[in-house]
Amino acid sequence: MRSPLSLPSFLPSFPISLPPQAAFGLLSKQELRALADRLLVQDVLAVDRCIAFVLADTRGLWHGRARAMVCRRLKHCPLGRSQRTQLLSSILLRLQTGAFAEQFKDQLRLARHLDRQRTLAAAERALTSSRPYVQRYAQWTVAVCQSPAPSIAVSVPRASPT
Repeated sequence: MRSPLSLPSFLPSFPISLPPQAAFGLLSKQELRALADRLLVQDVLAVDRCIAFVLADTRGLWHGRARAMVCRRLKHCPLGRSQRTQLLSSILLRLQTGAFAEQFKDQLRLARHLDRQRTLAAAERALTSSRPYVQRYAQWTVAVCQSPAPSIAVSVPRASPT
């Protein structure tokens, strides 16, 4: 039986032909939590794997919540320029396309932390989306990016159903 904290071994144990995204899709809630917990000690390998997890578009059980937890913790880890760029591009693309799941605001907060101006510009473009839920997240993101201090909660009024 493998330990969920044996970080270096749980991804390589998958078949070599399995793409990384598929490998992340097989992780349990406990394994995802253990991976996110390694960020608390700023384990370099964990930072790399967590970034790969955020970039992977997995839809497994608890993956949205794990991705949110990872994004909250990544704000406190030193990241290289390429890591910051990859995370920012991936998160902003999700906002633009509407391809996001639960607790996406934590990803948007990370994007704001990484580059407020690019995040604001992407959110302003997303305001014109044909998807109402993308517009709501874009409105929230614009409000958060324009606020002077980091915000825990910014309410955006919901449009009444017609």
